Amino acid sequence: MCRVDLCRTPAPNPLVLVEALPAGSVLSLLLAQGATEVWVAPGPKVARLLAEELKEEVLLLGEVEGFPPEGFHGRLSLVDLTGAEVRGKKAVLVAPILNASLLPEEEEVYLANFRNAKAALAALRSLPGPVLRPAGAPEPLLSAVVAAGFLAKRLFPETPPSLATALLKAFPDPQEALFQSPEGQALHRQGRTEELAWASLIGVDPVVPRLAGVRRFPKEAFGLTQDRYAQRFVAWSA
Repeated sequence: MCRVDLCRTPAPNPLVLVEALPAGSVLSLLLAQGATEVWVAPGPKVARLLAEELKEEVLLLGEVEGFPPEGFHGRLSLVDLTGAEVRGKKAVLVAPILNASLLPEEEEVYLANFRNAKAALAALRSLPGPVLRPAGAPEPLLSAVVAAGFLAKRLFPETPPSLATALLKAFPDPQEALFQSPEGQALHRQGRTEELAWASLIGVDPVVPRLAGVRRFPKEAFGLTQDRYAQRFVAWSA
């Protein structure tokens, strides 16, 4: 049995964090294309600190109103990054929603979305009672809730109906769900509707990202307003 967690309560079981937009699909894509690890940072300052600590060529990705911050290599774009030469490289994503969707004490975490759904379903069936959490909880992203419903229905079809599965009925087409979501509308206003089509593809990335570590940045040591955390993901197979 699995459940969909919309409240961001500490997960007692393996946690499947679900995000299609804006960063989850990019993370899966990078690992599928051979990146050795992908870090998720809450903001540009922590991302730059991480890049300095890694002390090697690191791909810095993020965006503010559709444009990468100064000194970054690019934005969070499936269109831009598909086919990019990232094999053997490390990447750091500025992804505040994805970053804040995890609690510091959570250790067994997997990332799923539409693009890696086939690999995720195959691998996650071996886990005991996984918890699916849409990114953004306790105010989850609409696109993430629909993706969680998609996965929950196929992982455990006998599970009683939930908000996630109800929304799945309202948006049976993944691309329509992404387009109607606030995060999808933001991309549409930027003229990036093609991103929604790429994020709605099912099963094209044969990789499941797994949390491999968390780096804490104490506010006193780094001049931050509060303690920050960055999560490290690597490719995993059951």
